[in-house]
Amino acid sequence: MLPTKTIREETMELNSEARPAGTSERLADTDRVFLQALVEANRVEHHGRISYMDILFELEHRYGNSLPSPILAEVARLVDTSPAQLNGFVTFYTMLSTAPRGRHVIRVCTSGPCHVSGAPAVLSALKQLLGVELGGTTADGEFTLEDSSCLGICGVSPAIMIDEDAYGNLTPEDLPRILEAKRNGGRQ
Repeated sequence: MLPTKTIREETMELNSEARPAGTSERLADTDRVFLQALVEANRVEHHGRISYMDILFELEHRYGNSLPSPILAEVARLVDTSPAQLNGFVTFYTMLSTAPRGRHVIRVCTSGPCHVSGAPAVLSALKQLLGVELGGTTADGEFTLEDSSCLGICGVSPAIMIDEDAYGNLTPEDLPRILEAKRNGGRQ
């Protein structure tokens, strides 16, 4: 009988060629220097520990709302973990992405409170205004539309987030003004 391994054991044993986050593409020296400085600054800020989330958010801002595989592979090396483990972390959190996204990411809350107070109408209006379905990016690369199981601001439902800005008590009529402001670099 062959020994049985758990999925975790199999994942941890993958070699670098089999890992989605561990490609062998060459990084520019400027990327390497930036990543080294980012990881070291994070290690100092967290008293010798590493905050994956802080590092990955900073990387998304630098690399256009997504986390390229070569970047993740180098970060995994710098924090002494496997690319597969870091990729597992990235794919667990819906606010992180390895796929390219628009300059602004719109997250529509679809939780129970938002749903009953108008989220379906807000989502429908966003799809129409942007000309995309959930997961899609506008042709101009400006917006990506995603859903979120909860934004944690139920008291002002229905709600959306665009990047780090939250908007609540929304109606479909509010959306053109908000989108136009974002296009022009503002909050509202």
